[in-house]
Amino acid sequence: MNRSPVTFRERLVHIRVPLCMACGFAMLAIPACVSVDARPDFKQTEQRILERLEAQEVYDPTGDAAVQQKVEALLADGLTLEESVQVALLNNRYFQSLFQTIGASRADVVQSGLWTNPSLMIGTRLIEGGGRGELTFGFAQQLVDLWQIPVKKKIAEAKLEQTVLAVLNEAVRIAATTQSLYYDCLWRVRLNVIANDNLALAQQSLHLAQVRLDAGETSPLDAGLVRSQVLQAENDALLAARNLENARIALAQNLGVVRWDDGWQLADAFADDRYMVAPDEDLIATASANRFDIQIADAQVEAAAQDVDLQLMKVFPSLIVGVVGERTEQRALPDRKILADTARASIAAGRLTAPTIQSKGQRDVMRNQIIDALFGTTVQLTLPLWDQNQAQIAKANFVYEQLLKEREYLFDTVTADIRQASNNARTAQKQFALFESKILPQAQENIQTAQRRYENGEESVLILIEAQDAMFVQKRQSADALRSMLVTRASLTRACGGKLPDASMSGAADSNSEMKVTATN
Repeated sequence: MNRSPVTFRERLVHIRVPLCMACGFAMLAIPACVSVDARPDFKQTEQRILERLEAQEVYDPTGDAAVQQKVEALLADGLTLEESVQVALLNNRYFQSLFQTIGASRADVVQSGLWTNPSLMIGTRLIEGGGRGELTFGFAQQLVDLWQIPVKKKIAEAKLEQTVLAVLNEAVRIAATTQSLYYDCLWRVRLNVIANDNLALAQQSLHLAQVRLDAGETSPLDAGLVRSQVLQAENDALLAARNLENARIALAQNLGVVRWDDGWQLADAFADDRYMVAPDEDLIATASANRFDIQIADAQVEAAAQDVDLQLMKVFPSLIVGVVGERTEQRALPDRKILADTARASIAAGRLTAPTIQSKGQRDVMRNQIIDALFGTTVQLTLPLWDQNQAQIAKANFVYEQLLKEREYLFDTVTADIRQASNNARTAQKQFALFESKILPQAQENIQTAQRRYENGEESVLILIEAQDAMFVQKRQSADALRSMLVTRASLTRACGGKLPDASMSGAADSNSEMKVTATN
């Protein structure tokens, strides 16, 4: 039998399913074009660090290959305090790793703006006895994204800001830590010099005792006591050299050059930098405006508030709309037996008669009456009968209130940090001024007097040894006071968020003028 030409309607029926599937896959492919570009976030973070710390350059994840060359240039001609901070901001491995958290948070922001992937369903059922099977398909999309995505995006952006602020806060911490370690190295250099000076002084006293012993003016016991002092001074010098090396290793680790050749040198002197401490009120105001951990707390509170709104929206957690279609099954028609049909028609007519044959028009009418496919829409809504999300709403509110209290506690902590750091700084300045102006000159005078009187035989060697020990201890204490003064300034700078207020512009009295004394060796 010749088949009749395929009509347009029949063509449409055959291509409907592939067409719907193609459209569905095209819609699924649209979100795949979304990319994550964190470079603007990196640049913004770098700029904020440079502005806060007044640095020249900071680590850039996109320019990682040039870091070593820049660090080598900074180390070439001696390392100043500012250059050490610069190296740490470029080469500290932990600080470098934090930039990747910014990229991860940016990816979360991108993800928060994406719709839930739609669902595509295709099914088929075969019929017994042969024929065309049933084919069903559906395409559904979640609609709660319409009102949840804006809130999710605000939460993700608040968390991105938290991540950026955490990197900024770490930059301030690394800068302050680098300054403290740099001061520690200078302090250890000073202690090493003091220990060697003490050794030289002890050897001078031993020579004096030996001269008097040879002249019969003193006993071997006196010479032995002085010799013991020399041995103790040698031990102190060894300990000072060891501690200096350990301090350099700690600084090198913070700078990220601990595996490099240890050929770099410190360029700055261990001296009073003559700074004034602003009043506590100005310091606290500066910290409140500048500290990144306070800004992190603000971002956390904002994210928690948005999460409360999101949980309220999740009372109806799911609303899905879609389209469905079905191509109905059709049983196969049996083959027509012309001879049997002719026999039946002839018997019925009483003579030879051709069987009844439908015209093309009749066949088309019957074909049009067949239900070939079904199309429609669906709506699926999750009803909040047993779970109205009240527990999660309550939890979000509790977290929000907790963060508010933690933020208030942070203000208390900042105030305490500022007051302790400023008190330590002022006390260290007074101590250093006292040592430089009174204690060390008096100790120097005492040892000169003891040497002169011992040489003249007016005092025993014990007085000389005691004067030398006192001089050694007081020089160490003076160096400790200077270190404390410098380190507390770094701590105060960190407590204020990386930048100190101008004490000369705050109306504070110049109460520290008597402390502006340059340290001597």
